[in-house]
Amino acid sequence: MKQSDPASRRPVLSAIEVAELLGWKTVESFRNNRRRLEAAGFPKKLPGAPGWSRAAVMRWIDSDAGSGSVPAEPAINIVRVPGPTPLERRFAS
Repeated sequence: MKQSDPASRRPVLSAIEVAELLGWKTVESFRNNRRRLEAAGFPKKLPGAPGWSRAAVMRWIDSDAGSGSVPAEPAINIVRVPGPTPLERRFAS
């Protein structure tokens, strides 16, 4: 008998889980687009809780608003500073 993932039963979603449900590979994409999504009716973060209501997010995704409001994940430009940063030099073991 296959057991379901306990995280899939939790009523509160983390930002990482929301990004995955939206089809994005990075949580930064969700964070960068959160205000635009909320303007399109995406549920706001639960007050006093560490995330978003699973039921509300799933309703929004299944709704007409959700199906047309999720922008494509933007390309990420990562700039890596050559060599260790001062913080890395200070705390590296």
